[in-house]
Amino acid sequence: MLAVGVRGAQWRGEVTPWGDLLVDAEVRLRWFIAADDRWYEPARETTVRQRQVSGVPVIETRLKVPGGDAVQRIYGVANSGGIIVVEIYNDSSLPFAVAFDRGDISAMRAPSPTGVQGIDLPSGSVVFPVGHHATMRVAVQVGADSNSAQLSASELEALPSFEQVERGWIAALQVSSRVDLPELSWSTLLTQKRCEILLSEPQILDRQTDDLEFVLDIAERVRLGDKAAQWSSDIAVAAEKIIKRCAQNKAVQWDEDRAILAAGMVLDRAGESRGRDDVARVWANLPESDVSREMTAFTKSSLRCPSWIESQLVAHRRDGNIDICPRGIDESWLGVNFECHKLLATPQHTISFAVRWHGERPALLWDIDGPTGVRVVASAIDKTFSSTDIRGETLLSGFANVGVK
Repeated sequence: MLAVGVRGAQWRGEVTPWGDLLVDAEVRLRWFIAADDRWYEPARETTVRQRQVSGVPVIETRLKVPGGDAVQRIYGVANSGGIIVVEIYNDSSLPFAVAFDRGDISAMRAPSPTGVQGIDLPSGSVVFPVGHHATMRVAVQVGADSNSAQLSASELEALPSFEQVERGWIAALQVSSRVDLPELSWSTLLTQKRCEILLSEPQILDRQTDDLEFVLDIAERVRLGDKAAQWSSDIAVAAEKIIKRCAQNKAVQWDEDRAILAAGMVLDRAGESRGRDDVARVWANLPESDVSREMTAFTKSSLRCPSWIESQLVAHRRDGNIDICPRGIDESWLGVNFECHKLLATPQHTISFAVRWHGERPALLWDIDGPTGVRVVASAIDKTFSSTDIRGETLLSGFANVGVK
């Protein structure tokens, strides 16, 4: 199921693959469509398709009906302490009716006085006609004011549209890294995972907590605008545990390496320069980690996903260098321009870079945000390239065919 809600709220909803709305694991709203030929129950139909709009918590469910689709969109807004909006758009050439299985919802207009005809629905269900290319909007109040009076039609009409909510989420996420790559799924995954983080409660460090996932969770929140100081002590403790484990194993896995980097970033943004430098000093003496070239199913489904994507595009080496495209550039990316923004490069630096092609040779343009003096390399592409310029451009000698998974 896919989640909907707002950042930092104490509530959130979930949407089933067929568009039913759940709140606190309880089914709160089901929908049905009366089209020109028959009643449609989405939970039993084979023509249902679903997606997250732009990868954010706006869930669109389409149901095939004669002449087109019945389109449902569900999203959360912060108004009145918390509201989940459910929109039904008639993307077909014929009018239809939508039924909801409960009447204690806010709606744009009064339901049809004839009620439900031709289908067995729970008592209290309501029906609304929806004209060709028209939209019907209802709302379920779920936050602190959920027991207050239903919204008026004008209040419901004034709620943000799904396009506004989509733009709001995208704007909130752009304070962190973003990528525009030939591997299109990476950008979507970054968006989806960060939205999942913002819809959930921050992890708490205790004996049962995965230290690595705790660090990655908090680091993403800090990069998305949360204050770092409140977590600095716990981050230092978790980083120490990860470093001790790496020292005992005499090896550093890619996710451990990224967690230590992320911990240093949180400490730096919290103003804990001594803690940041202590972590950096110990980290510099650990073995160099390898680039994990395959996104496993576990990585894709976990908090490691954003870190894995960034690890394919930039690495912080033990000698302090920022290594661009440490896996090289796959042959399947040849000739396709791509760019990345605000990737975490060191605890004190982010880097943005773009690759533009001149025949089979990549031109690299880069821009570093952070203290001067750091060195940029691209060891897997051109071992001769090295620069301490904070921004610049160069034509590299080639690429490495390593295969994108």
